[in-house]
Amino acid sequence: MTGFGQADVLGYHVEIKGINHRYKDIRVRMPRDLSAFEIPVRDMISEPVHRGKIEVTVTRNTEANTLEKMAINWELAKLYFEDLSSMAKTFGGEVTFRDIFLIPGVFGEGPPQMEDQLPKVQQAVRQALEVFLKARENEGKTLTKDIHTRVENLLCLAEAMKGLASDITNVYRDRLHANLTTLLSDKSSMIDAVRLEQEVALLADKCDITEELVRLNSHIHVLEETILNQTGPIGRQTDFILQEINREINTIGSKSQINALSHIVIDAKTEMEKIREQIQNIE
Repeated sequence: MTGFGQADVLGYHVEIKGINHRYKDIRVRMPRDLSAFEIPVRDMISEPVHRGKIEVTVTRNTEANTLEKMAINWELAKLYFEDLSSMAKTFGGEVTFRDIFLIPGVFGEGPPQMEDQLPKVQQAVRQALEVFLKARENEGKTLTKDIHTRVENLLCLAEAMKGLASDITNVYRDRLHANLTTLLSDKSSMIDAVRLEQEVALLADKCDITEELVRLNSHIHVLEETILNQTGPIGRQTDFILQEINREINTIGSKSQINALSHIVIDAKTEMEKIREQIQNIE
């Protein structure tokens, strides 16, 4: 499922992008000096996301970089200035900013301690993740409606197959009788009606799709129930159900000897593939 979320928190900018993918694949990019945070960030994303390729990008805002380069401990500087000024009054001389600058701890170069930055990064990731998950939820609702419509279409096609299946015996009988009449020409009266019925029965039994239709309807109803009522991730489960539906449709197609039934099988496979494509977009 696709999706996008971003957030700017405490000097950090986080972007989370989702790309359709059958399995879970999380990739995190961040400044080299923050690389120690990659695993905690990955764990935050991995917990609520069960499917899809997720790209997470963490960067520092320009303002944050400036603040890091000019990290001045003003409170400590004032304390040292007061103490040095008292000493100057006693021993003579004057105090300048250069004297304060040279005192350890007053002026910090480079970024602050990394352990202090992890909560900030996590807060930014958390906010971006909330936006991302909300976007995926909204997309999921839209996809669910579309899938439900296609499942209903699939049920209608299965019902149409059932209607044709009940007439297969008559179709086979008429076809076989017509072929024999053409073959025997003026000797068509020699056709053995009993033998004809036996051949029709054998062919009808070989091409009977009753069991396949029962299983197909069962699988379609399970798919519908899973999509509409099950909570939590359903992507892998629906993948399996679609495999079973595809197997039954293929079997029906291989047994079909009626053009009308073959056309319905093609329509059913087309509808099922559309459902499969949409299923790839949800968890």
